[in-house]
Amino acid sequence: MDLQSRKEAESVRLDPDIRVVFDQRADDCHVSLSGRITIDSSPDLRTLLLRRLESPSCQLLTVDFCEVAYVDISGVAILVELLKAARRLKKTFQLSGLRGRPRYLLESTRLLHLFPEVNAPCHG
Repeated sequence: MDLQSRKEAESVRLDPDIRVVFDQRADDCHVSLSGRITIDSSPDLRTLLLRRLESPSCQLLTVDFCEVAYVDISGVAILVELLKAARRLKKTFQLSGLRGRPRYLLESTRLLHLFPEVNAPCHG
């Protein structure tokens, strides 16, 4: 692997409920979330994810939900906003690791079909 095309992973804890790990290889940005996405953590998470998507070096943004135990409707609103921004910017936005509550919420709101999914295995 070309070392210049890979940036070091960066971890951010927004509050006690949510942790974000950013990783980038060339123009492929990967964001792993862990914890709970609530109305309290959503504003900061929204800002971080939009900033990453709007970066010229990020053409593909994958958000990994493997370690997300809970999402409320404010988290769904972030995903819809990211999808709209990606389309406007002509970039790709996709989800991986959807299971449990996050998947159920997207299914019950009939929004799941809007989001491309990557079938990446969840460990643990």
